Amino acid sequence: MNGERITQGKISPKDKGVLILLAWLLGIFGVDQFYRGKVGIAILKLLTLGGCGIWALVDYILYAVGSLPSDSEGKLIVDKKTIESVSAKSDDISMKMSQKDKGVLIILSVLLGGLGIDRFYRGQIGLGILKLLTLGGCMVWHLIDSILYMVGSHPVDSEGKFILDKKTLELVK
Repeated sequence: MNGERITQGKISPKDKGVLILLAWLLGIFGVDQFYRGKVGIAILKLLTLGGCGIWALVDYILYAVGSLPSDSEGKLIVDKKTIESVSAKSDDISMKMSQKDKGVLIILSVLLGGLGIDRFYRGQIGLGILKLLTLGGCMVWHLIDSILYMVGSHPVDSEGKFILDKKTLELVK
């Protein structure tokens, strides 16, 4: 954001990972908008069943890889895990940071995780093939991976580097 550091007062207490999870699982009911505090839009989304699913899908993708969403007070909803990593290890975090984006990983996991595409993206070829051959462990492995990428600890690539949310990282760097 033009080199200026964002103060804690401009960051919402809500978590981007939780928002993405709500949009994925309950987006057609507007739960993601209720979480953001946007009640009017949430009710409209609920009444239209997420615009027959299209609005829900667009919101999900925008939360994962679009610009940072904001809450009803205009505060930015960021990935708290990325903020914690940057704060705790400010000196050596760039050495342990992957070039891959957590938002892209989440999208690949949800949409193509049953085929192991998320594991291939992480550089884990063997696990990607196994996940492909088992159709994401009969979709159980696929579901668990997707949820862990959204709200669990940081995923790592094949080199052991953290895959962080690039939009949040740009905000706090």
